[in-house]
Amino acid sequence: MIGGDPGKVFRGISIDSRTIKRGDLFIALRGARFDGHQFLKEAVAKGGEGVIVETISLGPKDATELEGKAVIAVADTLRALGDIAHFWRGKHPIPLIAVAGSNGKTTTKEIIATLLGGTFRVLKNVGNRNNLVGLPLTVLDLCPEHTVAVVEMGMNQRGEIERMTEIANPDVGLLTNISETHLEGIGTFEKLVKAKGELWDTMRSDGVIVVNQDDPHVVKCAGSYPGKKVTFGLEVPSDVMAVNIRVQGGKGARCTLVLGGEKVDVVLPMMGISSVYNTLAGTAVASVFGVRLEEIKQRMEQFKPFPMRMEIIPLDNGATIINDAYNANPRSMELALKALSEVREAERRIAVLGDMLELGQCSDEAHARIGERVVSLGVDFLFTLGPQASIIAKGARRAGLDDSRIMASMDHRDLTLRIRETIQGGDWILVKGSRSMSMEKIVFGLVEEGK
Repeated sequence: MIGGDPGKVFRGISIDSRTIKRGDLFIALRGARFDGHQFLKEAVAKGGEGVIVETISLGPKDATELEGKAVIAVADTLRALGDIAHFWRGKHPIPLIAVAGSNGKTTTKEIIATLLGGTFRVLKNVGNRNNLVGLPLTVLDLCPEHTVAVVEMGMNQRGEIERMTEIANPDVGLLTNISETHLEGIGTFEKLVKAKGELWDTMRSDGVIVVNQDDPHVVKCAGSYPGKKVTFGLEVPSDVMAVNIRVQGGKGARCTLVLGGEKVDVVLPMMGISSVYNTLAGTAVASVFGVRLEEIKQRMEQFKPFPMRMEIIPLDNGATIINDAYNANPRSMELALKALSEVREAERRIAVLGDMLELGQCSDEAHARIGERVVSLGVDFLFTLGPQASIIAKGARRAGLDDSRIMASMDHRDLTLRIRETIQGGDWILVKGSRSMSMEKIVFGLVEEGK
């Protein structure tokens, strides 16, 4: 404490001087492109009653501007944010579920929140609050009205999931799956498996872990956990399973959920086999909390898919977009293409694919492999955006797709115009790429043109 009243009570925590509320404590975070210490004056001018700063970043001018305010100096403001959130979590000892993995985290988190929502008052991440900044802010939203929380954990580097697990102290931990993602920051796939496994390595031994039995990498991570395990899968006998699966293209999927000797038929409002896996994962978590299978059926059939995750958008000209633009890695790209191939009502299938980033040394090979899958899954036209995605185009060309049906570009607007010239009624168009590729711009362009 280097200034102000040590007994000061704050109304909330803020990391953004633009949205700070009167009475808040402002934490000056630093990143590659910003430094919150540059906004201390603005934060207190808008009603902030105190700040947490890194001493090395505090100058004489700042001390004058902060006179009369509570000023707390720390070595690392990001660490401090997590420590405060961990403290706040301890004040709210409700069950907390953590969801990590390579694919399906957000959809599975939303499914869990839906399945528990009819029985509990649920806190969940909103938007992209799934990192070392967003997760603590979500935990800090805990209040007495909540009876359960479900949080998503993303990562780019080793140690991030370990730290988030320390902060959130989950009672239930779920790994959806493990596939090629973030290899640029991690290095090797073996290191990636260990990084994902930090969730269960760090969790308390008296918790519950939810294990995808069909993923050998997930099963490997689960091997050393000493506590209770609940399993799900399609191929390997598990606590929660699905049988009689009927993928119905753009109309979603049907299956029979099997749990504890009970069975129920469910209509899933989501495309592809990945929707079945996400449902199984959510059902496994719900079963830990005693939600009955019939209630799971009713709630799943009312589930609303999350935007930009296999979102179905009909166009006025009779074509249909599958907007899966939120993110991409080789496994999710392949699953999305497979879902496109399963749309029986499609007269023509069109794939609009952007770069898959952060794949490190395996990037070229992974993109070329997707090009081959485009052809083997019967896609009629391929449009690519970005330098890495152009390797998808080359892979498709080598696999036999006619050059007249392949169009590569480096510009959103150019590619959107070329897609517009190609699509017609009855077409189904998959749009997918890594987050920073902003593939939703193409979706917006096609939707606006279709009005």
